[in-house]
Amino acid sequence: MKTQDITGIQTRGGGNSLCSNGFTLAEVLITIGIIGIVAALTIPNVTSHYRKKVIETRLQRFYSVANNALKASEAENESWDFWYFETNDNVINTKKWYDTYLAKYWKTVKVEVLNDGFVTAYFPDGSLCVVKSGFDYFYYPDAKKFNKATFSTQRMKRYGKDIFVFSFSPQRKENKQSYRKGIQPYLTVKSSQDEEGNLTWHGGEYDYTLEELYNDPAYGCKEGSPGGAAYCTQVIFQNGWKIPEDYPFKF
Repeated sequence: MKTQDITGIQTRGGGNSLCSNGFTLAEVLITIGIIGIVAALTIPNVTSHYRKKVIETRLQRFYSVANNALKASEAENESWDFWYFETNDNVINTKKWYDTYLAKYWKTVKVEVLNDGFVTAYFPDGSLCVVKSGFDYFYYPDAKKFNKATFSTQRMKRYGKDIFVFSFSPQRKENKQSYRKGIQPYLTVKSSQDEEGNLTWHGGEYDYTLEELYNDPAYGCKEGSPGGAAYCTQVIFQNGWKIPEDYPFKF
C-alpha cells in the first residue's frame, strides 16, 4: 500500500523520496553548495551596487537642494557678497550663521550643535550635513555613519567613503570654480610635495585635471592623503554624480 508522508510526497517501501524522483543525496548537496557559492559571490556585488546608487542619488540631491536653498536665502537676506562668515569656530557664532542663512530653507528633522561649534543638520532621507562656519560642509549620505564623539579627530580618514566634502566660497573671486556658484564640491589651491614630504600650496591655481584630483599630494582622491581624500566629491561630480569604475574606495 502506498503511504504519504507529511510533505504530501508519495513514497514506496520506505525508500528515499529524493532518490525515487531521480536525485541522489550527493547531487542535492552539490546543488545546494553551488547555490551557496553563487550567492556568496553575487550578494556582496549587489549590496555594493546598491550602496553606490544610494550615495550617488543622495549626493546629487543634496547638491541641488542645498543650492536652491541658498538662492532662496539670498532673495531674502541680500546678496551672498554681503553675507557675514565666521572664522572663529565657536558654538554661538556658527549656530547664529546657520540660523540666519540656512535654517529656514533646509528641510530637516533635527539640528544639533557639536562641542566644537559645528552645526549638524539631519535630513528626512536619512542623510546629514555638518556645517562649519558657513564655509565647509561635511555630507554623510548615511547619517548612521556619523559619530559625534570622533568627528573632529577622525573625519579625514572617512573622506570619500562615508563623508563627502563641499564648500561655499561666494566672496573668493580667485577661486573661479566656486565663485558665485553656491555650495560646490570641495576644491582649494593646488599643492606639491618635495622629497622630504613637505607640502607647498600654490596660491591662485584652482584648475585641476582629473588626474590631479586623484593625485593631489594634500587632498587627492586616494588612500593616505594627509588632508583626507577631500577631492573625491569633485571626482564624482565631474563624472555626472556617478562613482567612477576606477574609484579608489569600495562600498
